[in-house]
Formats: sequence, structure tokens, C-alpha cells
Amino acid sequence: MTKRSPQNKPTPQQLALQSIDLLESSLHYPGEHPPFSSFHYNIHITSKADDEKNLVLVTVKIAVHNENIHQQLGSLAVNCVFTMSNFAEVVRLNAAGQPDMPEDLVEHLHSTALSTTRGIMFATFRGTFLHHAILPLIAPGAVTEDKK
Repeated sequence: MTKRSPQNKPTPQQLALQSIDLLESSLHYPGEHPPFSSFHYNIHITSKADDEKNLVLVTVKIAVHNENIHQQLGSLAVNCVFTMSNFAEVVRLNAAGQPDMPEDLVEHLHSTALSTTRGIMFATFRGTFLHHAILPLIAPGAVTEDKK
């Protein structure tokens, strides 16, 4: 994702989370095993823009692992759809068709999508062997976007 220079930095107005979609979830029970006390997460974030509908779609995919088990224990994919009143001023599509947005907006959208995904993870994995697999708080900008 390319970043705009600071002098051409319009800010989003009336930014809103329009919809949240659970795209997929899975559990892979490893069989009899003592309760898990620590988890590792592979996190992938991608953004797309729909300039006809003035929407930014942020997809978060998370795979849950444990250091003692070599298989993936669970996974989740969530799509967060954002809208803003001045979409055309703030979001541009680059030559690869990827959204070109100010860095602070990208961090805000990622942070919101990660927090939303954390809640969906808890609701989805509640009562299962992944009940305590709560995604930790992640500093804005710590997870970079997949360039796909």
C-alpha cells in the first residue's frame, strides 16, 4: 500500500463501520491435551476499495497455534466494511487496484478491524478448547498489510 505525502492529507469525514461479516471459522481439536495456556497468532490484513459504492473493505484472517502442537488449532476470517462521506477525496486506487489512503487512516481502519475481530473470535471460540485464545492488544501500525 502506498502512502500519500503529508501535504495532501485529507481526513475522512463521517467514517463509519457499515457491516461486519464472519467469512469463515474453523476449529481443529487436537485430541486429549492439557488445557492450553499460551497461543500464537498469524494475522493477515488486506484492504480493498469499492469506489463505485464508496466503501473500504478490511479483511482480517487469524490462525491460532500453540507452541506444543504442530497443527493449526483454529482460524477465523472477518470482513469489516467502512464508509465515509468524503471517500473520493481520501481514497484513491493505485495502479495495482489497491487503495491508496493516508497512513493514519490505514492504522485507524486496521485497529478497528482487529478490535472487532477480537470480539468475534471470543464469541466464536467461547466454550471450546480455544476459549482462552483471546487476541492480545496490538499497537496501531504493528501489523502490516498483505500486498495481494
